[in-house]
Amino acid sequence: MNKLKVGYLSLVKGSWINESLESQRAKALQALGSLDCEVVDCGKLVQNEKEAAEVAGAFSDAKVDCLLVHFITFSLGSIVPMAARKLNVPVIFWSEPEPPMEGGRLAANSFCATNMNAHALWRMGMKYSFVYGTSETARARLESQFKVICCMKALNALRVGSVGGRVPGFYTSNFDELALLEKFGIQTEKLTMLELIEDARNILSGEQNSASGIVDDLKNNGVAPEEINKLAALYAAFVNASEKHNVDAFAVRCWPEFGDIYGIGVCAVLGLLTDNGIVAGCEGDVLGTVSMLMGEMLSGSKPFFCDLISFDENENTGIAWHCGAAAPSLCREDCEPELCKHSIMDGGGAKGVVCEFPLKPGPVTMLRLGERRDGGYRLFVAVGEAQKTEQLLKGNPLKIKFERDIKEMIGTIVDNGIEHHYALAHGNIAEELKLFSKWLDIEIL
Repeated sequence: MNKLKVGYLSLVKGSWINESLESQRAKALQALGSLDCEVVDCGKLVQNEKEAAEVAGAFSDAKVDCLLVHFITFSLGSIVPMAARKLNVPVIFWSEPEPPMEGGRLAANSFCATNMNAHALWRMGMKYSFVYGTSETARARLESQFKVICCMKALNALRVGSVGGRVPGFYTSNFDELALLEKFGIQTEKLTMLELIEDARNILSGEQNSASGIVDDLKNNGVAPEEINKLAALYAAFVNASEKHNVDAFAVRCWPEFGDIYGIGVCAVLGLLTDNGIVAGCEGDVLGTVSMLMGEMLSGSKPFFCDLISFDENENTGIAWHCGAAAPSLCREDCEPELCKHSIMDGGGAKGVVCEFPLKPGPVTMLRLGERRDGGYRLFVAVGEAQKTEQLLKGNPLKIKFERDIKEMIGTIVDNGIEHHYALAHGNIAEELKLFSKWLDIEIL
């Protein structure tokens, strides 16, 4: 993702200025400078509407992505509504704890300033969020907030290639193309399987350079050399299509035709694409692919497109799985990814190529963006701890111990008709997803 451009507005009330405030401002800028963002500084302790108007104009010229309002002390209530309206970007209020109270004058009144300005923006119908803490303690919270806004910004520039549409009977892969564009700014490019396959065949015939080196580090468990060559050529064809159509991710109709027309399954190719910067989802599921993109942007880890295939009420665990399209970098550390024949296609064991391994353990978040029946979007979120998982079945399994009672979670899934494809991200990003839903008016489950 591109760096977020943050407009930093440090506010004080003129009658409360003292020698410590510049030090607080300097510490705040130092903390912001340690984050992966570009800070556009207001340049001073802003005291009044005239100064604030000048700063807002400079922020507008700089095209900041969000406005960070740092209440170093209390400030005039007309400043923030003016700046928020002019900039029309997400607003983050930052208040610091009140200095020690020792019987003297009120020293800062920082939180009260947030309280007052939150009311103003609420009345104006504008979105805002809140961070509380010193420059040291608020840093992680600010970083989390910036990630969410950066994710929203990145989605707004995305193009997803829908290759072949959805697979037969999978209504869970349906989506409203224009609603996706209107809500998130995500464009969808319709591509045919034949375009990808023809390009792969040209690569195989020597008209273009092959990308055979892409699988050199992967163990081969019974996959024929000609299938490996086809895999490498198909991978190169997807990369070509990404460049040709300016596509950032793919949702691929991976069955039933692909194996019949091209001779191999596309599964391992999808995992390799995801590992190398082009997120690729299965079974033509565009919103499933968008869920993967969200998970990757907020967690920094490669996403896993999966089904929830089993659960144990006594252990409070569930098994996430898919047939072999996981990114090889997600493999459990003491295991090795293996290129294998597909366990399901043509009855199993007949054609390649999948990449099989159990996924690595650790904190995980399972998420699914979906459409509401009455319009708008909803987001399902479940957090858990991925267990050390054996190769329980062919493909990519992962056993997860969920935080929430599994019976309640399954009830939420079934009663609300949640789509059966999920994105799994390593790391707990529940708070970021809650904030994402708040900014974009998405129902969260």
